[in-house]
Amino acid sequence: MTKRRKISLAAVLLAVGLAALSVGLSARAAPAASRVSCSFTLRIGDVLPFTGDLGAYGSNLDRAVKLAVDLQNTALASAGLGGTASVQLVASEDGQTQASASVEAATKLVKSDKANVIIGEMASSATIPMAQSVTIPNKIVQISPTSSAPQISTLKDNGYLWRTYPSDALQGKVLAQAAVDAFGKGATVNVGARNDAFGTALLKLFKSEYAKRGGKVGKSVLWNPTQANFDTEAQRLVDGAPAGWVIIDFPDTFEKFAPSLVRSGKWSAAKTLMTEALRNKDVLSRIGDPVNGLRGTAASAAGGPAGAAFATYWKRHVKGAKAYTSFEGTALDAANVAFLAAVKGCSSSPQKIKANLRAVSGPPGTKVTFLTLGKAVKLLLAGKDVDYEGAFSPVDFDANGDIGSGVFEIWRNTGAGNTTTLKTITFKG
Repeated sequence: MTKRRKISLAAVLLAVGLAALSVGLSARAAPAASRVSCSFTLRIGDVLPFTGDLGAYGSNLDRAVKLAVDLQNTALASAGLGGTASVQLVASEDGQTQASASVEAATKLVKSDKANVIIGEMASSATIPMAQSVTIPNKIVQISPTSSAPQISTLKDNGYLWRTYPSDALQGKVLAQAAVDAFGKGATVNVGARNDAFGTALLKLFKSEYAKRGGKVGKSVLWNPTQANFDTEAQRLVDGAPAGWVIIDFPDTFEKFAPSLVRSGKWSAAKTLMTEALRNKDVLSRIGDPVNGLRGTAASAAGGPAGAAFATYWKRHVKGAKAYTSFEGTALDAANVAFLAAVKGCSSSPQKIKANLRAVSGPPGTKVTFLTLGKAVKLLLAGKDVDYEGAFSPVDFDANGDIGSGVFEIWRNTGAGNTTTLKTITFKG
C-alpha cells in the first residue's frame, strides 16, 4: 500500500470515527434539547356563580383559581422564568347560575380582557350556552369545574370544552342504587327536578337506571327555578304513597321549595335523596330541622390524590371564606392543567393549550401536584412528561374532555348543617 493511500484511508477512518462520535454525542445529548427559556402570558378569566342558585359556592371557587395563579407564578419564578412567563387572572365574573349572564360575562372576558382560558360555569345550563355562543366560535379553551350534564361529553366543541368533574352518566347509576338501598327493591318513588340542562338530564338518567334495578317511579315533577311559589309542585310531588323521594335541585331554589314540602304535611327529609349541591353546610343549617336526616349523592374529592393536602393548604392559607366544600379543588385543578398545558407548548395560544391538556393531565410522566408545580415546569422545559394529580380527582382527561375516574359518596345531614359519609363508590375510566 502506498503512503498516499495509507494517508487517504486514515483520513476516511478518522472522518467515520468523528461522524460516529458526533452521532453518539447527539444521541446522548437528546434530552438536553430542552428549552432553557419560555415566553408567554397566560390570561385566565373565570365565570362563576357569585349569585343565583349556586351562589353558595362561587366565591370559594374563585378563591381557588386565585390560589392556583399565585402558585403558578411562584413555580415559574422558581424555574427561572419569572421575567419571561407569567399568569394573570384577568377578571372574575358573576355568571349568576344562568345562561344569559354567563354568556355576557364570557363575551367580556374574550373580547375585552383577551382571556386565553375561561374557567366556568358551575351549572351545566350556563356552561353549555357559554361554550356554544362564546368559547367554541372564538376558539377559547373553557374548563368547567363542576358541570355534570352528560351532553357535554358529546357536544361538538372542536376540543375547546373540558371539565374537571364527573358526568352525571355516573351519578345517575349511583343515585338509582342509593334509592334501591334506601327504599327497597321494587319500591315506588316520586321524583322532582329543576327544569334545566342539569335537572332534566339527571332525572332521565335516574329513571332509566332505577327501572333497570326494578324500581318504579310514581310522580315525576319539573319546576322552573325562578318561579315565586312552589306549592303546586310540592303537592304533586307528595301525591300518592311513595316509599320515598328523589329531588334534583340547587341550594337557592330548594331553600324556597322546602317550606312548600313541609306545609304539605306528607313529606319526610329522612325519606328523601338529593344531589351534591345540597351538601352545603350554610344552606342546610339555614333550612334547619326540616332537612335533618336528608340523604344524597355527590361526587367526592376522596379520589383526588392531592385532596387531603389541598384541604389542609386551604385551611392554612385562606381566611374569611365560606365553609370548605371540596368543590374548590375542581377549580384549582382546572386552572393548573391549563397552566401546565401552556408550559408544555411554551405558549398561551388556546389551540396549543387544548392540544396539550390530555398530555399533562394523565400518564405517562412524573406525577406532580399543586404543591410541586415548580418541579413540573422544570420537567416540561426539559422535554419530559408530567402527570398532574389533582385535588379533586386524578384528572386524566379522556378524548371527550371528561375526567377519567370519579368517586361518589352517599351522605346524610346529621343536623346543624353537618353531614356524614355513609358509603363511597369508585368508577374507573
